[in-house]
Amino acid sequence: MNNFIRNVASVENKSGVHSVAGNGTSRPAGSADPSSTAGDGHAQRPLPVLAEGSSIDGIQWLSFALVAGAIACVAYADYLVKSISLSYLYILPLVVAAILLPRRITFTLTLICVFLHDLLGRPYSTLLVRIADNLIALIGFAFVVAVIHKFVARQNSLSGLIRRQRDDLLKEVDLAASVQRLFLPLNGPAIPGYDSAAMMYPARGVGGDYYDYIPLPNHKVGLVIADVAGKGVAAALLMAAASAAVRVDANDPRRISETIDRLNQELHGLSDGSRFMTMILGELEPESRLLRYANCGHNPALLFRAAQAQARWLSATCTPVGLFPILHCEPEQITLESGDVMVWYTDGLTEAENPAGEQFGPKKISDIVRSNPNASAQEIVDLLYQEVINFSERDTFDDDLTIMVLKVEPALEQ
Repeated sequence: MNNFIRNVASVENKSGVHSVAGNGTSRPAGSADPSSTAGDGHAQRPLPVLAEGSSIDGIQWLSFALVAGAIACVAYADYLVKSISLSYLYILPLVVAAILLPRRITFTLTLICVFLHDLLGRPYSTLLVRIADNLIALIGFAFVVAVIHKFVARQNSLSGLIRRQRDDLLKEVDLAASVQRLFLPLNGPAIPGYDSAAMMYPARGVGGDYYDYIPLPNHKVGLVIADVAGKGVAAALLMAAASAAVRVDANDPRRISETIDRLNQELHGLSDGSRFMTMILGELEPESRLLRYANCGHNPALLFRAAQAQARWLSATCTPVGLFPILHCEPEQITLESGDVMVWYTDGLTEAENPAGEQFGPKKISDIVRSNPNASAQEIVDLLYQEVINFSERDTFDDDLTIMVLKVEPALEQ
């Protein structure tokens, strides 16, 4: 397991919304329908900025009309002013033509400009002067057009390279998102007497948030939510390593404190404290409703006591994992009661900001749970997600967002 984490971390030096409902079902992120470009890792492919030989693909008649009109204006001015030649003004519409119109059209317009210069310009003293003046105008116009076309061709090549690199990057991010989803539960746990649901929304296609339901010996269920410091691919790699480490330890009869201590040693050894993660690791005994948990620097979890209609916050019990070489973390325990609702989340939820710069905050979480006592776990997840969307007035976030909800079904009450 040590080598696995080190191999994953060595790669460091963008998955859509993943939602899991309880009772063994997997579904999209509920009625909130969070379809955003940040999630699917794909952006709408824009039209080409530059076409081969010009900045567009084919003749744009509006551009041609504008260039032709500009040439006509210059020709008329050259006809009116006899004291000085205004042929140099033809360069302006020709530059625009070289940028906007195909090469063959631009050079045709160049010849037309030379013809108009000869026809409407000032009179010449001799035929030799006339030929020389028109030849100089032709060479000058053609040189400017050729330089602009060279620039356009280079921009074409650069634009095409950028588009290909972007497409390749999107494919890589989409692949990384697919791999990351493998570390998330495909189905929610079927825990008799409990209703559970969860979702994850990465800010950059892939992210450092993680949640899981882990079967443990003696019919226990492990619950974990974690948030690796940072965003993007680097955080996702460490998330994958942490996920694997927690899963491996689940096969051994370890105490929560031992699992956290081992994970802390591995992460701190990799980054010397520069990379860390906050997490809540819990162990639920469904029959007795006893929950042992350790909050390692994570956001306080909400425990809503249905009987008293009161919110209790399960604050941090120790420092984040990987921040210091030694981590002493003793778990705490609580007993759940009929109708209780527990909400675990990452700071992408509470720190989401509206246009005025105000944060969503934890109070809105408890308000939503309190005002929807009959809602299922999945409905609570959907309500929280939709509320933060409405609050922030956008469907993308600056940080990864993960929500886990566990509800004790009232049917358990004897």
